[in-house]
Amino acid sequence: MNATRRIITAGLLGLTAMSGGCGGTTAQPEPQLPDFTLSCAAVLPAVQGTDLDRKSTEGEEKTLHEGTTALNQALRDYFGSRTDIRMISDEQAEEAGKPRTSLAGAKAAAEKAGCNAILETTLHRYKERIGGEYTAKEPSSVSFSYRLLALPEGTVLCRGRVDEEQEPLMSNLLKFRLSAENSFTWVKAEQLLSQNLREQLNDCSFLVGKQ
Repeated sequence: MNATRRIITAGLLGLTAMSGGCGGTTAQPEPQLPDFTLSCAAVLPAVQGTDLDRKSTEGEEKTLHEGTTALNQALRDYFGSRTDIRMISDEQAEEAGKPRTSLAGAKAAAEKAGCNAILETTLHRYKERIGGEYTAKEPSSVSFSYRLLALPEGTVLCRGRVDEEQEPLMSNLLKFRLSAENSFTWVKAEQLLSQNLREQLNDCSFLVGKQ
């Protein structure tokens, strides 16, 4: 029995040395409206979250810009070429004639695309790892939120928020699956973002099921 226990302990310690689970909290989607039928959803370009308490540095602005680019790519990868999803470009959003960050602007963009729902995403933090795959000094860290609105009322169909920082496997064994998916390495922020986006959108029945 003691020999078996030593073998198990050694195995877990070995995984700890080369692992990188993801720690943090994710908000659950809102209760969904069972009588709403999605014709198509217009996906607005991701926007940067603003901190009203302080002004972002030039470096932070650059990083957030890189993050919104990564988030937009993750959205395109997730939805692929689905006919019930319309990806809205920055130019198309501006052509709607109203501020794209307002509900009126979102409605205008969705209506122009012929959709009865709009998907908005906001990036709050995007921090790249410092170091390599196995010896990162600082882990990747991301935070974003999303919401799917029914039109024309603007009722929230689904919403969620992610605040994730990769952490060693033994810090949170519940995240073992993500560690295995990442081959027990320290992942880049882009991969951490994509994984969490996929999990969030998979929880929204209006956005899955037609894939």
